[in-house]
Amino acid sequence: MVEEQKYCEFCGKKYEGKFYSKGSNYTVLKCQNCDLLWSSPLINEEYENQINSDYFGEDIYLSKEKGQKERFRTQINKVLKLYDPAVEKKSIRILDIGSGLGFFLDVCEEEGLSSEGCDINEKAVNYSNRNKNRTRLGTIDEFYETDSFDIIFALNLIEHIPHPKKFIEQCGRILKPGGLLVMETPIQESLFHVSARIGDILTGYRMNNYGINTNGHIYKFCGRTFEKITEMGFDIIYKEKIGSPLKEILGKTAYMSKKNKIILKIILPFVWLFARVTNMENRIFIVLKASK
Repeated sequence: MVEEQKYCEFCGKKYEGKFYSKGSNYTVLKCQNCDLLWSSPLINEEYENQINSDYFGEDIYLSKEKGQKERFRTQINKVLKLYDPAVEKKSIRILDIGSGLGFFLDVCEEEGLSSEGCDINEKAVNYSNRNKNRTRLGTIDEFYETDSFDIIFALNLIEHIPHPKKFIEQCGRILKPGGLLVMETPIQESLFHVSARIGDILTGYRMNNYGINTNGHIYKFCGRTFEKITEMGFDIIYKEKIGSPLKEILGKTAYMSKKNKIILKIILPFVWLFARVTNMENRIFIVLKASK
């Protein structure tokens, strides 16, 4: 399965993607209106294999449980303070999309929150449901009723979805009026991205380290792209830049060429530290309120 996309997902056929970079078997395009970046084709034959991979059984994912739960707990409590204070905590209904191994759902249960999840990886769903049934195999679709959730969490997910506009529209449908959509995703306004851009241009587009490809991060967002999302019935009520742990970033060099791997392992620690000091970290944590 190969899916091409020449035009911006959010801006439509009026804005054809402009060349930004290239990979081994794909091109990175940029919207001339909202600056969204995406791979063309969006997905290739490896996409379905990745969806059904045995990733959840790898020690590296399970070893992150404690750190991830600490981060999820901080994020959940931050979002609860942004939600309607008149609503009792125990009555808040949460959906975690892309719930993976269920670490987020574990924290919700510990906090006394009603929550459920969905994911498209069957093995991850089985792991999440090993003690009780709480995660559905599937994604956000007509299965969920209109106005049925108070808060939707979609952390490190939207960059993987072939059609994020449809995803945002479905979130808006199933959120109650005034409900919150919480997302975390890599952004272009980061020191890592700026550094990658400089290296890419200087090497004649032979050092594509944006983290965009046809079977991983399909998109990369920015502030102007999120402005398009607000036109779809949402208001941005909170946002902050956050950084990935250095160990996690270095781990991603395993898939790069030997030359690029050596260069990046020398440079990345300095870029990571400077990004923290200058508030140019690589991700955004953003909360949108349904304005319907």
